Amino acid sequence: MLILRFAVGLAFNFEKEKFLKNEGYNIVKKSVLAKVLSLAAIAAIVSCLGGCSGNKNYKSVEVNGKTMRAHVDGSGDKTIVMLSTWGSDSPIDDFYPVYKKLRKDYKVVVLEYFGCGNSDTTDQERTNENMVQEIRLALNKLNIKPPYILMPREMSGLYSLYYASKFPSEVSAIVGLDMSLPQEQLERWTEDTFEETKEEKRSSNLNPSVMNQWNSFYSNSKELENVKYPHDLPVLALLSEGKVNNVNDIIKGGTMRTSLVDMNNNMITNPKIQTTRILSGGGDLPYDQPDEIVKASKEFIENL
Repeated sequence: MLILRFAVGLAFNFEKEKFLKNEGYNIVKKSVLAKVLSLAAIAAIVSCLGGCSGNKNYKSVEVNGKTMRAHVDGSGDKTIVMLSTWGSDSPIDDFYPVYKKLRKDYKVVVLEYFGCGNSDTTDQERTNENMVQEIRLALNKLNIKPPYILMPREMSGLYSLYYASKFPSEVSAIVGLDMSLPQEQLERWTEDTFEETKEEKRSSNLNPSVMNQWNSFYSNSKELENVKYPHDLPVLALLSEGKVNNVNDIIKGGTMRTSLVDMNNNMITNPKIQTTRILSGGGDLPYDQPDEIVKASKEFIENL
């Protein structure tokens, strides 16, 4: 089991790196030995957290006839729902440095989208509507009642925005980690240029769910082009310094025109409860700055 998870982690590492490059992240190159040791540690953690049948915090629920998995931990009056980046081989591991600290004060739920971690795959389109429907159904099946504090990473920023706009009573706040925003994708690509980045079944090594999720990235962004944060929704957008700087570099190259900070500020409708903050580090905030994320999140949440 450990060797299998190690191999899966290694394969997905290349796909995640490609995504980060597409998004303008600053990827820090590690030595081969460092990568091997890092992936071995990840495999061990995931094997313990997710693969052990005796782990009471690892849950399975049926969503639209498929099995979706989640890690539910901690306790408290407020619930944080962590939503992973695209193509993650282990969402639980992705958030581990953050949720292991936040679970002391809050109930924390890490959902594994279809095609990620130990969840089933699905051929259903990865539209904003379908993704949010699955999130809601999974939480309902887990008997975790709203409202939720959503903590999306990267692409999940789109689903969180859709969720908050369509079901405002179910979302009490958003704490975003390098959240993808509609403007970001619509400046970076046109419909035609994005078509060139799409994965195809005959040539892709991705499972159908992950492949479709990427292929829906532009259309999902287009659907939310004119959507801002609801006026009464508290939002804390945490941005990595690395991604901010890389978007600035892309702007210099002429592909984009708006800085990441300005794009996030463009989403704000109520500056009294919505703010943007930059943290040092590259494109892996939960591992680069877990203490700062936890500190900022707790301060933000306690003021809700």
